[in-house]
Amino acid sequence: MDVLPDLVTRPMTVERSRWLGRGLMGVAALAALWWLRRLTRRPVTSMLLAPLLLPAVALGLWAGFTLTVLDWDAPADFDPDASEG
Repeated sequence: MDVLPDLVTRPMTVERSRWLGRGLMGVAALAALWWLRRLTRRPVTSMLLAPLLLPAVALGLWAGFTLTVLDWDAPADFDPDASEG
């Protein structure tokens, strides 16, 4: 159980951010594929799941893409001189 505190307290790096983003997008894509497969077999219950599942898939894809392309080391809107004053 000593591994869990180490995983939680490690700082976020660019590599970890990219892996997390890819993982989120993968889970969201698998959920969307599961829903589409279910839509062909049980359309009524799938349409009841749509208001919950599809926004979650969209949010997962958006967050995953953002984490994948984000550059933590040199963000464009960071002004190092503003923090010195």
